[in-house]
Amino acid sequence: MEKQNGKRSIRMAVFAVVMGVLPFTGVARASTASSNAASTAPAVSARQAVPSTAPAEAPVLTQHVLQLIKEHRLVELRTIYNGPFAAAMFFNPSTLNYTVVLLKNHDFWWVGQTADGHKAEMLYTKLATQTIRLSAPDIAKIQLDARIAVARSSLLAQKKREAELEQQISAQQKIMQAGTAAQSQLLSEAQALNSQRQELQRRLDQTNTAIAGLQSKAQEGPSLGDLQTLPSASASVGTTPHQKPRIQVRATAHS
Repeated sequence: MEKQNGKRSIRMAVFAVVMGVLPFTGVARASTASSNAASTAPAVSARQAVPSTAPAEAPVLTQHVLQLIKEHRLVELRTIYNGPFAAAMFFNPSTLNYTVVLLKNHDFWWVGQTADGHKAEMLYTKLATQTIRLSAPDIAKIQLDARIAVARSSLLAQKKREAELEQQISAQQKIMQAGTAAQSQLLSEAQALNSQRQELQRRLDQTNTAIAGLQSKAQEGPSLGDLQTLPSASASVGTTPHQKPRIQVRATAHS
């Protein structure tokens, strides 16, 4: 399935270039535009250098290969992807020629053609290897962009967490301040109540002392000093002592 998707992607890219959606780019050894001349084009050396950047205008061979792909006259044999780079090898059944290309995204960087299948394999292997080196900066950028995005997301999450903690601490401080103020108010009220209690206790003690004194006096009875003020019996009747009259009892005989 991945191979079919890769082939479809290559064909779509080539078709887009052919239809003028994307600019023609590439490097190749020049040849005639006819298919007969293309079939007799000299073989491309596997040691030929691959450019680091794509030229602005495609050479004749690149245009010819794009035309063959558009007409479905080339069969895709191999394709390898490394980051945005790809190397592909095509085969022309009508001419028995091999075409090897190097692409970045949809831009053709390099196109080569040979009738030697072994040289085509060597050239494809070289281009496939170079896609690893060429794609290294792109792959590093993709990874760095992802790490930066994750770092930014983590930073935003941490800042949000920091703000939440600050709000939580602020709310806790307000609660503590309100609680401390309430406790201070309760302490003041308790001190006032304690003062009232002490005053009531003092008055209660005074009342208890007074009650105890009154109870003690009530249990003593009248004092002798009060009795000396009463008049004597001799003073009321004179100096002669009062003699009671004798009562005579007579016996009477009854017959």
